[in-house]
Amino acid sequence: YEIIGKAGKIMRLAKVMRILRVYKLFRHFAGLHALIYTVQQAYKELGLLLHVICVSILVFASLVYVCESEVGEQVIALFFPNQTTEGKPANPWTFGECFWWAIMTVTTVGYDVNLDTFLGRVVGGMCAMVGVFAMTLPLPIVVNSFSNMYDNQMWRNEVGHKKRLRQKSVDLAEVNRKLIDATRKLQQ
Repeated sequence: YEIIGKAGKIMRLAKVMRILRVYKLFRHFAGLHALIYTVQQAYKELGLLLHVICVSILVFASLVYVCESEVGEQVIALFFPNQTTEGKPANPWTFGECFWWAIMTVTTVGYDVNLDTFLGRVVGGMCAMVGVFAMTLPLPIVVNSFSNMYDNQMWRNEVGHKKRLRQKSVDLAEVNRKLIDATRKLQQ
């Protein structure tokens, strides 16, 4: 990179920017038009989905932090004084680890770390179920909007095609009429 200099870096950036030409293809595909229209129509539902996911992540990250950290041991001891020390975490989680775990669990991606306490596992199960429900609730609205837009676009394309065919048949009928008139004039 030292040898290339600023001009070389700018040329490299220009070459990478050519990838963006793919977006020109949007105007040729009705499905992509329908997808963009759907996102525009369903932005409120998608915003609600994002809000629900963010709140769920914060709530479950906090709950897991309480269940899996040293602070959690004290809090659990307040609510469950008869619970033994079995099942306590060997290495407490930080809030950052809990937050990352909650993101991966709510978005149903998954994370290769297991919760140590029984209460943490219960919270983890609830987190996974809430994540699945949160992801699936707004989907029918978005899918319905996409389906309606795509059907409308296909209908418009079909109507336009039929209109062009009718125009061609009208043009052919006019040419045919002119030919008949010309042959009549020649016969007279």
